[in-house]
Amino acid sequence: MDKILQQIEKIGIVPVIVLEDEKDALPLGKALSGAGLLCAEITFRTEAAEKAIQIFSKNFPDFLVGAGTVLSPEQADKAAAAGAKFIVSPGLNPKVVEHCVRSGYPVIPGVSTAGEIEQAMSFGLNTVKFFPAEAAGGLKFIKAISAPYPNIKFMPTGGISAENIAEYAAFPKVIACGGSWMVSKELIKSGNFKKIEEEAATALKMVQDARKPKTIASSSDSKTSKMPQPSSSNKNPRVITMGEIMLRLSPSGFNRFVQADTLELVFGGAEANVAVSLANFGMESAYITKLPTHEIGQAAVNSLRRYGVDVSGIIRGGTRVGIYFLEKGASQRASKVIYDRANSAIAEASPNDFNWKEIFKGASWFHFTGITPALGKNAAEICLEACKTARTMGITVSCDLNYRKKLWSTEEAKKTMSRICEFVDICISNEEDAEKVFGITSKNTDVNSGKLNENGYEEVASELCKTFGFKKVGITLRESTSASENNWSAMLYTEGKAYFSKKYTMQVVDRLGGGDSFAAALICAEFKGFSPQAQIDFASAASCLKHSINGDFNQVSFDEVLTLAQGDASGRVQR
Repeated sequence: MDKILQQIEKIGIVPVIVLEDEKDALPLGKALSGAGLLCAEITFRTEAAEKAIQIFSKNFPDFLVGAGTVLSPEQADKAAAAGAKFIVSPGLNPKVVEHCVRSGYPVIPGVSTAGEIEQAMSFGLNTVKFFPAEAAGGLKFIKAISAPYPNIKFMPTGGISAENIAEYAAFPKVIACGGSWMVSKELIKSGNFKKIEEEAATALKMVQDARKPKTIASSSDSKTSKMPQPSSSNKNPRVITMGEIMLRLSPSGFNRFVQADTLELVFGGAEANVAVSLANFGMESAYITKLPTHEIGQAAVNSLRRYGVDVSGIIRGGTRVGIYFLEKGASQRASKVIYDRANSAIAEASPNDFNWKEIFKGASWFHFTGITPALGKNAAEICLEACKTARTMGITVSCDLNYRKKLWSTEEAKKTMSRICEFVDICISNEEDAEKVFGITSKNTDVNSGKLNENGYEEVASELCKTFGFKKVGITLRESTSASENNWSAMLYTEGKAYFSKKYTMQVVDRLGGGDSFAAALICAEFKGFSPQAQIDFASAASCLKHSINGDFNQVSFDEVLTLAQGDASGRVQR
């Protein structure tokens, strides 16, 4: 999500102001600032609007002043030149939205139908204005439409009042509410700015109170719930992921490379997959990489933005986007991956490209994988510097070992990852990564035959914790009976104890990204305060569902994962 939109979400309310006289701008700004409400939308339908925005921008530099009722690209340019930090339109005018996106103006277009939401998504937007809110169906509409569009957030405006704002603000998909009662024309015209300050302060407190987490029973205290339920608070922890996003090209279905005359195109990459999963769970995630400025680089950025991932920290430069070709296996025929990623933008990036202290501001967690340092010496140094900075800033660091033999040898992996893992808190591995990277093996296990010794992995996790001081180790356990059918489970080791998930028998649609979906769910469950057993159950369920979905990204919601983790594996049609 754009940084301006993030700030709007933290405030939670946007006064919608109609100013007939520019002389009222200064006292109005003082009143709202005095209330602690540092955000407003000045409608661009009066002659005083442009000058009023200039006054707000000049006299209140910390104030988020936006321009509303913007109906043309020309108005958007005038508003931005006057100092508007965001643009709001009553409807979705493609010319206005396209111009704002191209110009870099944060824009919130008005929508009231599913078609308009999809049109907004086509421009890479994940936040829309729901207008006129009450007349178009109110909160019931937002709740209903959030099911098919889980990554869209709303700023309802129109009919919002002191009587209903708390109900809207409490819903997690609402970033802020637009309203005018606290800045009504009557109050402004009468010069009653003291009353405006009081009304604004009251409205802000109502939003803040509505968003406070509700106290919920833990799984051990509840008779009706097997797992803890999520809080309705909008104050999400911020997770940063960093790595290489690549162009993935595949023959359709289960065709072989030599059969293909067309290739399906999607984007994917380990850390990008984690960022998308977290966004789909309703969490605040940001992705860091380096990408070229050409159209393919921009398409990669857009592929993340559409799911609500913050891409504002992506460095632009270089000439190549890495490519990998995937031939999906079936039955006893294995899947095949061919890389074409040499000299990609991130592989040629310099440690000087990334200011980690700035990147980590406001962050709670940093995640990367062993794939990224395998890209080259510079990439390894970038990862090491990021982990060191995160440690000094008190940020939790997780690493998925993700050994790739086509990128480096076991000796190179051990040397480099041993340095980096000194600064890692939580280690994630599959059934063979620990052996390939660190030479730590599970006894009586043969991954090629599909026979795994679960108890042996408890010893592997214990050894990893002793060697590197990890607080937790999560290990996915795949038993491959064929390319099409796998058994899937996982283990979490923490505080000297191992917790095992249930085992799923899966018919594999696409296994790429399975481990990344596990990592994302484990991070999410940690922030939700789940018990260790609930954490591993949730993470295992998320990765199980990923195997049923085409593409790298795990297209599932928090509730879908929770349903499976709680035992509903029937796959029955949801009506």
